[in-house]
Amino acid sequence: MALRAENATLLPLGEKLGSESMAYSLKSDGETDRGTPGRCLLPILCVVPSAMDKSGIQAGLPFLASDVVIIGSFLLAFKAVLIEGSEVAILSLATVKQLGKNNVLLGVLVGGAASVLILLTVRQIFLLFPEAAIDVGTGAVILYFSYRFLRGFKRYYFGKRSFRTKMEKMEAEVVEKGLEKYGSERPAVLPFSFINALPVFVITLTEGFEASLVLGAAGTFNFEWTVIGALVSITLLIVISAISYDYLIRVPRWGLDLLAGTVLLVFGSFFVISGLQLIFFGGT
Repeated sequence: MALRAENATLLPLGEKLGSESMAYSLKSDGETDRGTPGRCLLPILCVVPSAMDKSGIQAGLPFLASDVVIIGSFLLAFKAVLIEGSEVAILSLATVKQLGKNNVLLGVLVGGAASVLILLTVRQIFLLFPEAAIDVGTGAVILYFSYRFLRGFKRYYFGKRSFRTKMEKMEAEVVEKGLEKYGSERPAVLPFSFINALPVFVITLTEGFEASLVLGAAGTFNFEWTVIGALVSITLLIVISAISYDYLIRVPRWGLDLLAGTVLLVFGSFFVISGLQLIFFGGT
């Protein structure tokens, strides 16, 4: 959606709006929808109609920065779920014959539900802090995972490590954990029980925990688009998994890590700089 800027002025760097300021989102043809008390992420980007009193937005254009937040929330959620979720999908498909379809499904569902609870908890914890602390804190979390993904890119691209080999090793470990309690009389397929679903549950929760931290951080800015990004990514993984396991394992892991690391680096830096501006130039 194009942002029209007729009769608009840019706020000077560091200038803040009054406590009564409200954020707006554009619906169509200039119609606006009043939102929650506004934040001016990167104040230099905030656009305010020149005919309007800066102490209170009553009509007109949205913040330019709000578009960045929407895009950032969507991309952060999409990439985090896609990368962490792809490992869960690969292991689930690779172990379903030995562990049993119902055990794998139960492990994924319970692990996914636990990850959602972690996401909501992380988001609520962040929201307890002042706005500047939220910006810096969530940005720091996002930058940490950016570092991890870029380190993964370096490992797989320059270190010549094989993602397929890593997945095959994890697959063998998951299957062994599920079968070891049966000793020498190992069944062809594990009977259905929560205990037998634990190996997949642990893997799902481990990967889901990492994704939940990124989603919880992104959700403090725009929860709706964070959820949309996560759902789109989950849908994509389900579709690809239903078509072929090979499609998941063939995707160059270094490419996914590079893309995710870059996206997280850009938006993590954006949020950290936003928080620092609020600290040094003022804001609620």
